[in-house]
Amino acid sequence: MKKLSALVTIITVTLSGCAMQQGDFPSLLERPYERESVTDDAAAPATAISSLPADLQSRLGAAVASSSAADAKYRARLPAVKKLVDAARGSAESSEAWVVAHMELAALEIQRSPSVEALADIDSLYREQLERETAEDESGGTTIIATQRDSVQAQVDRQQADIEAMKNRLR
Repeated sequence: MKKLSALVTIITVTLSGCAMQQGDFPSLLERPYERESVTDDAAAPATAISSLPADLQSRLGAAVASSSAADAKYRARLPAVKKLVDAARGSAESSEAWVVAHMELAALEIQRSPSVEALADIDSLYREQLERETAEDESGGTTIIATQRDSVQAQVDRQQADIEAMKNRLR
């Protein structure tokens, strides 16, 4: 009998540890710091730079200015071209309205070409700066260029979307 009561007591105590209790318990999920990779202390962090060399800054400024000027001219001409495209919508291919609309679309694409060229120039500057930063173990300049590139890319994308939409209306 003593063995039986001792066995019941042991089982009761053991199972009570498994019983669910009320309250908030910490999650057993992986914590953010457990997901981060451990860095080697021997590796020195790259030196951050806050500006570009003067020649790159000048070339970047010129490319952005060229794109902005082209975009302003493009925007000024866009309403007139949209009007011609709308007038030619549904007209027969090779009709006067259709030809004029296509000619104006082509002229609009030429009007925006400095923006596309500026984007290519900025890509070249980015590559040049990236090579410099890699060689000199620096960082930061490419971020400056990338910010300007994003702005010019948005202009070019918007222009392309406008032109594609107008071309689709002529089909």
